[in-house]
Amino acid sequence: MHAQSSSRRKVIDRRSTRAVHLMLALFALSPASASEESELSLIKKNAMPAGTEARGAIDAPDDVSWKTVLSQKSDKDEPLIISGAVFQADGKTPAPNVLIYFYHTDSDGYYGRKGEVRHGHFRGWLLTDEQGRYEISTIKPAPYPNRTEAAHIHMTFTGKNFREDSIDAILFEGDKFITQQERDAAGKKGGFDPILKLEKGADGILRGVRNVQLRKP
Repeated sequence: MHAQSSSRRKVIDRRSTRAVHLMLALFALSPASASEESELSLIKKNAMPAGTEARGAIDAPDDVSWKTVLSQKSDKDEPLIISGAVFQADGKTPAPNVLIYFYHTDSDGYYGRKGEVRHGHFRGWLLTDEQGRYEISTIKPAPYPNRTEAAHIHMTFTGKNFREDSIDAILFEGDKFITQQERDAAGKKGGFDPILKLEKGADGILRGVRNVQLRKP
């Protein structure tokens, strides 16, 4: 009788040990707390749902960086580099780890062709560095065909402490389609001046600077 009880206890002990090990394994696979989640995962909790009009932070890849390159050797239009820094609401303090989503038309004024991803080929993501910097290498977009809207680049910003929101689209000085209303409203969403004066370098690349000021919480 004593031997049977001892054997039963050993079986129970082994089962208990296996159960504890299983629980520990599951615990290790699950994010135990926010501190164990990646910075990007925390930021994407504030992204708008997939498919939301003019938004796309939710689709950011895991390897997002403060620089991204969209232009390719086959691109027939003018290469363009947009750089800048994102600042806190005071317009002076750098804002690191801000997720930027942007997209624009191709050289014919279209976002996406049949079979392409939403917003087309010319879209991407950046995560500002410790100095709030970002840099986009792409091509200069074209205006919509058969319309009178200026060529532009859409941008949204998402952080750990604020929801994804859009700012004034980047416009290009000299575009005949820029309206007086757009000039009057420039800088109201995103601060600074979103109408960029591009300069072409000796390498043939157009460059412009777009700094951004976040809203007050």
